[in-house]
Amino acid sequence: MTATGQAVAETLNRAFDEPSMTMATLLADVIPALAEFDQDATTAADPEGYRDRIVLHDGSIILYDSRTERWAVSSTEEVAASDERRTASA
Repeated sequence: MTATGQAVAETLNRAFDEPSMTMATLLADVIPALAEFDQDATTAADPEGYRDRIVLHDGSIILYDSRTERWAVSSTEEVAASDERRTASA
């Protein structure tokens, strides 16, 4: 069964909400969620190496928002706006 982008984002947020990341959390939640991760597509989508986005095999983009400290499924427009904010603040 393939996880949806929303399910992967929720899993990552739940895991990072843990007071301390445990091996049980990694094995049970994070690693299976990241099985949906497309490394080549993620690298291509993040040429500056900010590591704030994950592209899944189904093409969903999960973007980390440093303002809310949450991962969320994002549109290409939201990703572009995030990139624009970053370059404007640099």
